[in-house]
Amino acid sequence: MLVEDKLRLLAAIKTIWGSRVTTVFVRQGHYALDPKILADYPSADISLSFIGDLLQFDLAQLLKIRDVK
Repeated sequence: MLVEDKLRLLAAIKTIWGSRVTTVFVRQGHYALDPKILADYPSADISLSFIGDLLQFDLAQLLKIRDVK
């Protein structure tokens, strides 16, 4: 699992690792709110408003989300 607020990094890692990684986009900070960046890159597997929202998931849920994509 990779947690990041830079969608371009998540997209690059997903391209290389594919289904072996679950990407988590945290919509906090400068890069996470830029409309051009949001339009230019594919969505992450999971998108959260705050890093603390990650606590609502358990490992089984994260693996299931990854396998669906």
